[in-house]
Amino acid sequence: MGKVSKIIYRYLIITLAAALMASSTYILVIPNDFAPSGISGICVMVQYLFKFSIGYLNVIINLPLCIIAFIMGYRRFAVRSYYFCLVYSGLYVLIQNINPTFLQYDANGQDTMLPVLIAGIISGLVTVMCYESLGSQCGTDIISKILSEKKPEFNFFFASFIINSVVALASLFVYAFDENLVFNASNLNNYKPVALCVLYCLSDSLLADVIWKNGKEASEFIVITSSPDQIIEQIMKITHHTGTILDGQGVYSGDDKTVLIFVVNKFQVPQIKRLLKRYPDTFSYIATVNETVGYFDSRRVKGAEKKIEKMSKEKY
Repeated sequence: MGKVSKIIYRYLIITLAAALMASSTYILVIPNDFAPSGISGICVMVQYLFKFSIGYLNVIINLPLCIIAFIMGYRRFAVRSYYFCLVYSGLYVLIQNINPTFLQYDANGQDTMLPVLIAGIISGLVTVMCYESLGSQCGTDIISKILSEKKPEFNFFFASFIINSVVALASLFVYAFDENLVFNASNLNNYKPVALCVLYCLSDSLLADVIWKNGKEASEFIVITSSPDQIIEQIMKITHHTGTILDGQGVYSGDDKTVLIFVVNKFQVPQIKRLLKRYPDTFSYIATVNETVGYFDSRRVKGAEKKIEKMSKEKY
């Protein structure tokens, strides 16, 4: 994929993510009177109290954050993040003006956890889509980016917890007002908005973490064997990529050994384990790899197969 194609692809992903988030806000969040996490939650509560559209407020709040990130050197990140903000805000205002209320999921106070969970799951998915496209949803993501780069020792998770706690606590008072801005003190005993905000935060962060880890994690095999050629040949057929060969020596026996190192996805682990059990002179251990960088070229696999075949002929 060329440079221009990559840029277009990333902005298409960000556009799709913004469309998902705008739809989720209108369909799931607004009808059920709860505040999402972070700055989005603040925007939702302001709209509830003062009827000032989330779309306009989101653009106003995130502009200085993106400008700061841009000035500090995170230019592409800031541009992509604010692009998400503009698309999200524009689409939300458009949907709000059309006002297709028949699409809204209003739980009417019953089983409200369902729309909250769905909204949190969508937000987690959107977070991953934005990060993969080297952007963000703005808000606390911008703050996180700046702090993690400039102050690595700073615990942003604690700061994020404080921000979300403030939003959750504020929602207790905000949703004590009715639509006519009349405060009803008896509603302060209703902790439902707080619980829903916490549930949203949990489902958002948990799903984003699961998707991120499952998409990045792999398994590393370290194999000590006297039958490297046969094992490598089989592994290439299973994984369609090669590995690394090192020379080794047994500490106790002093025998020459071959050390093989290769990385596979987690779905290939059982098949590799069954393969290695066929060779009694083989010892292996498996380590978890958090993320892999780069790609495997299938042309190299074909070249390696020919090389191994040649080496086997010379050896035997």
